[in-house]
Amino acid sequence: MKSKEKIRQVRPRWWRWPLEILFPDKRFDGHLQNPGTGQIFDFTDVIVSPDPFGIITSEVVYYPENSKKELYAVFISGLGQRESESSKRSRRYAHTLLTGIANLNNSSYLKRNPILGFINRYLDWINAGLDRLNLSGSPVIGNTAILVNYALTNNIILNLSGDSHGTILLARGLRVAKKKFVDAHALMFDFMGRRVQELRWEKRASQFINVFAFGNGYPQWVKGPSYIMVYIEGDPVSEKLGITPQRAIRQQREDIKFLIFPRIFPQGSFEAHNMMYSTQLLRQTFIKNHIQIGDFPALYNKLYQGILEIASAEDVTWPCDMADYTWNPDSLNYITLCINPES
Repeated sequence: MKSKEKIRQVRPRWWRWPLEILFPDKRFDGHLQNPGTGQIFDFTDVIVSPDPFGIITSEVVYYPENSKKELYAVFISGLGQRESESSKRSRRYAHTLLTGIANLNNSSYLKRNPILGFINRYLDWINAGLDRLNLSGSPVIGNTAILVNYALTNNIILNLSGDSHGTILLARGLRVAKKKFVDAHALMFDFMGRRVQELRWEKRASQFINVFAFGNGYPQWVKGPSYIMVYIEGDPVSEKLGITPQRAIRQQREDIKFLIFPRIFPQGSFEAHNMMYSTQLLRQTFIKNHIQIGDFPALYNKLYQGILEIASAEDVTWPCDMADYTWNPDSLNYITLCINPES
């Protein structure tokens, strides 16, 4: 689908015109996208429709072949990915784990032909730092909150996933969702009433909201949803900026579970943060535990019971095209591609 056809799906907001003119990818920020067709859906138009989740499941979600049509996740990508690149990586996510994916776009400041290229390449990193410090905002945060509270109000199971910078926006979106729910049901200075509503939101979130975070970069997640944090040992973002098992114990967060894969790359290698490697290890974990690939409820159950066997790099048959999803070519020295292409 041509770019102009996709843009027509998004209604422009006049207050964002200067930003979107300077950085064209920002016009997709916070909107929904089908990673398979590339079609963009205006978030507001979807959410005010009579059946928002009906549209999401039937039109926005990309289902790979042989996936379960009832299982899907709304996914927020990491930084530095224009909408075409995030769709490419989401399709890989979907095919690797045989699960449906709908993108909630985390747009990039990257431009194809920037005048000041040496500055342009750092803007996403600066923005991510401000986001983590809660000093900047994104349409993704507010729209995540809207999706969450709509799901809770209408008893809909919502699976949310994020990668790297996307986990920061996701965590903040959940926090906003909880606050908006409480504000809607209790007055500002009704402290007892607000506490009752907080507990009510947490109880409902535990029933309907599941979070699968890759390379998490945020330390404080609201109580309520069921969380699984996924990363490879040595991931500098997860280990230094996110929540680790040790930090979870200190915070008394038994609701947060971890799926940490053994180290692949040398100490300090940023490739350990690459979600495309995590998803391959996760696929092999399904196989190793005799679980159908994409059967996340069965995976969750084994993880919560403490009986899940974690796959290592040696267990994985690395696909031939991993080079296309690898940031540093030297990282390919630590894996063997296409050991058994027929498997």
